[in-house]
Amino acid sequence: MIRSVQVPQDVAERIDHDRSIVLANMLRVISIAGFGTVSIWAISFRDARDTVFLELILAAGGVNYLILFHKSDRWVRVNAKLGDPAKYLRDMFGLLLGQGLIWAVASIAMMHVAAAQQFALVYAGLVVGMSTAMLLSPRSVAMAFWVPVAIGATISLFYNQQPFSAYALLCLIFYVGMTSCAAMFLSNWLTAYAISAIRVEENAEVIKLLLHDFEENTSDWLWETDANLQMRHISARLAEVAARPLSDFQGTFPDVLLGGILEPDRRPVAALAKLSRYIRERAPFRDLVIPVIVNGEERSWQLTGKPILDKSGEFAGYHGVGSDVTAARRDQEQIAFLAHHDSLTKLPNRVVFNETLHLGCVRCEETGLALLCLDLDDFKAVNDSMGHATGDALLIAVSERIRGCIREGDTAARLGGDEFAIILMTGDMEEVTAVARRLIEQIGRPYHFDGRLLEMAVSIGVTMAPKDGDSPSVLLKNADLALYRAKADGRATWRFYDLQMDERARDRRSLQTDLRQALARGEFYLNFQPILDLETGRIVAAEALLRWVHPERGQLSPAEFIPMAEGAGLIAPIGAWALRQACAVAAGWPEDIRLAVNLSPLQFRDARLLADIDHALTATGFPPARLELEITETTLLETSKQTTEALRELHKRGIGIALDDFGTGYSSLGYLRRFPFDKIKIDRSFIRDLGREKDDASIILAIIGLAANMNLVVTAEGVETEEQAKFLLENGCAQAQGFLFHPPLSADQFSSLLGAGRDGVVRVRSAAE
Repeated sequence: MIRSVQVPQDVAERIDHDRSIVLANMLRVISIAGFGTVSIWAISFRDARDTVFLELILAAGGVNYLILFHKSDRWVRVNAKLGDPAKYLRDMFGLLLGQGLIWAVASIAMMHVAAAQQFALVYAGLVVGMSTAMLLSPRSVAMAFWVPVAIGATISLFYNQQPFSAYALLCLIFYVGMTSCAAMFLSNWLTAYAISAIRVEENAEVIKLLLHDFEENTSDWLWETDANLQMRHISARLAEVAARPLSDFQGTFPDVLLGGILEPDRRPVAALAKLSRYIRERAPFRDLVIPVIVNGEERSWQLTGKPILDKSGEFAGYHGVGSDVTAARRDQEQIAFLAHHDSLTKLPNRVVFNETLHLGCVRCEETGLALLCLDLDDFKAVNDSMGHATGDALLIAVSERIRGCIREGDTAARLGGDEFAIILMTGDMEEVTAVARRLIEQIGRPYHFDGRLLEMAVSIGVTMAPKDGDSPSVLLKNADLALYRAKADGRATWRFYDLQMDERARDRRSLQTDLRQALARGEFYLNFQPILDLETGRIVAAEALLRWVHPERGQLSPAEFIPMAEGAGLIAPIGAWALRQACAVAAGWPEDIRLAVNLSPLQFRDARLLADIDHALTATGFPPARLELEITETTLLETSKQTTEALRELHKRGIGIALDDFGTGYSSLGYLRRFPFDKIKIDRSFIRDLGREKDDASIILAIIGLAANMNLVVTAEGVETEEQAKFLLENGCAQAQGFLFHPPLSADQFSSLLGAGRDGVVRVRSAAE
């Protein structure tokens, strides 16, 4: 069964138009042939009996053919452009249906009066009529003519005056079936072909639009060659991207396309060889990147090509697309660079450093290797006091100076923060020493930022391979130990690793382990150093000083274990114990004697600080007004919201705040204005050289004058001579402490001193007295 082809709604009007054009052209020919057939019939049967009706029918057929020809011819020449195809098809349906009925009636009438020699003429006409239907489309129009003709032919067979032939009827049925199937099949095929043609045309138009949009809105272009690899259909976008006229692209691919390729010594040999192989093998290629020169600038083109085959399977050329991927390639290169380099200083990062160090260790037996670990001295203080922008600028400047101190084959890397590392491929210690000295000198030169002068020093730890080790982990450990030693020896210097550093490191770890147990074992105790009123010579306060008696090493100074406690995270519990113990002792002193306790900067990071202070005061009954907490400027350099709020809360409780070691840090005047201080303590370094260094005297006088104007008490630390005490008294310093008056005393000794009426105190008078 032949099914009808469904015409999609979106192309129905276009199909009707195409059908009308085809039908009109066919009907012009069919009308002429049909008119001729009707005319022959009329001539042949003019002498037959009772021919009036037949003549009228044949005349009607001839007139109908003339009308068909006229309408079809006019449709082809004029109306197809402006007319309604559906109406035309309806008109043709009616005319062909009428023509088919005329043929049917005429055939019956002719068979009724035909002589024996006229039967063949009638049947020949009927065969032509039924065959004509196979040339008509759409199917409805074809069937409008075919059905009446087929029926008429069948009926006429029975009007034949000759004896009835069943064989003739059977042949007629076969022919009728064949022509009907052929008519429907051809009609459906023509309809399906028309739909496919329209779709192909639409797709071609879409592709054309897409390609036009593709070339208009991207930097990509299309390229095409013939079977001889001659460029053809040159894209305007290609000429625009290549900055060359279209005439330059007449020639053989790829030479003419890549006319702006790099100079011979810079040609991408591998890429060109791969492209040549693809072309020689007539193979497709994809995303092949080749550097070219456009207007003197090196750019990257990405080519994709696909071979085209003709109907016989022979190579007919290439179709392809090209892209200018310069920006993408540069972005990829930048990403790759950032993956292996520090984004701020552009030095290699830790990834590259680790790889280089590993490879250097593999070859160190042959070439030797020196690892230098660098750490900027007090960089955090500069960064916090002058801002992160200045800190970043300083790191960039330091990096540039590091680059200038090493050779081409050496590696300098930024490991993070203000930590740098250098790998020198040499085993010559003198050469390494020269590099270290050059680094100290160059990095130590002044820096200028926004009109301000800034100085920065660096400490360097050095280890050698294979002498000190041949693995990255060992070398890093050794360089870190050497760096620690350089820091301990005064900074702004370098130190080579030696075995004793390992012993000292083990010693520090052992001491740190003991420190963790010292509090539980009760190995800490407090001394108290009296603070005197210089005018009266009376003790007005005492500073609590923490001491540790190690079971094996004996008494250790705070300088040995306090930094260790801070690094190990033990300062909070130790500090809380010292505060509580000091308050308990001071609670038994006379009410006019104040207690001064030092706080570590790290204690301000502990959210429990205020609670620990409140607990110490409550548990011992010591009044807050008699307590002074001494903080250093390091605490303020790490100022956070938590630190600021803690200082203000302590001030609200009536607890005194003293700024210790005044004059040795950064931006002290700003701190005095921002925070609620009650006292300034002049650092002992200024007192020590008093009388020998004129500048120290000037600084002390400036501090005393500043404190007087801000209504702050001044205490001088480290007073050891009467001349120092006299200078301080004569210039308005209210308080002092030091060995001239009393060394640090045990709790019992200090209580005894207070009970003895403070006898033995040095009485300092001015020269006027």
